[in-house]
Amino acid sequence: MGWDDERVREHVQRLEGLLDGIDPGAHQAVQALVELYGEALGRIVRLCADASELAGDELLCHLLAMHGLHPEAPEARVRRALAALEAFLAKHRTSVELTGVDGESVRLKVATEGRAAAPRPVLDAVERAALAAAPELERVEIEAPAPEKVLITLDQVRSRV
Repeated sequence: MGWDDERVREHVQRLEGLLDGIDPGAHQAVQALVELYGEALGRIVRLCADASELAGDELLCHLLAMHGLHPEAPEARVRRALAALEAFLAKHRTSVELTGVDGESVRLKVATEGRAAAPRPVLDAVERAALAAAPELERVEIEAPAPEKVLITLDQVRSRV
């Protein structure tokens, strides 16, 4: 019986915790094993008629990306992840534009309607979505304009009192 995506995520979190506590020799052994599995996965991709079918699975998507085998560029995957957030972003009157990918970082431009800056939870959700879509990227650089200063006149204050 196969694992569902939730079980895979839990297992990955547990594994990351275990890897943090191992000594350098064990770390080298794990790295060698990961490289071996990466080579095996690369052979599967080469034998597969359509690697995009493999990339549709969450676990395989991450493994393909980790080993540089994903059939789609990181930009395409990040764009799709941001499109999936459209309803959430609209609720917060926020838009996000991918402005580029350089090496291990993705640059995003975030804008909000009105004068307010995007709330931190929105920025965090955007960052998580981008990194989940392209796990080979290590950083998300978010460009967000500073909120405009709002001038409230004394007359406006008096009229509300």
